[in-house]
Amino acid sequence: MRHMLVISSLLAMLFVGCAGQGGVNLADVEKQAFDDLRSEIRIAINDAERETKAITLVDELSEELESLRSLKTISREQGRRLNANYDTTRAEFDVFISASNVEIRLTQQRILEKRVAFIAITTLEEWNQIFNARTNAISAAIESIQSI
Repeated sequence: MRHMLVISSLLAMLFVGCAGQGGVNLADVEKQAFDDLRSEIRIAINDAERETKAITLVDELSEELESLRSLKTISREQGRRLNANYDTTRAEFDVFISASNVEIRLTQQRILEKRVAFIAITTLEEWNQIFNARTNAISAAIESIQSI
């Protein structure tokens, strides 16, 4: 169950739409966390084929998180525009919210599928090694997410 914490924590970053705290840019922290995760995968997984698959999944996960962050930013901006327009009807808000939620949920589903695939190609020992080598960048990303 602990192995899900690292990926779940990275997934939680998808809900963050602001810069990091203390002058640290969250995008930089996230990039470092993914780079550290890739490095630890290279150390923990000795099978070249599974290592390549794992790193590919991490790359895809990173892209999906960026896509989700973008969707949320666009949705927030559209919501503000609708709210600023006094002529916007309840039906228009409902259509907007429904469409936005569908896009976000589909992206979240793809992220979860990648997480499941990632877990499936690693052994418990590999997961433990990856988890135990959690870096300062991953810890900082987790702390940043938890502080929001």
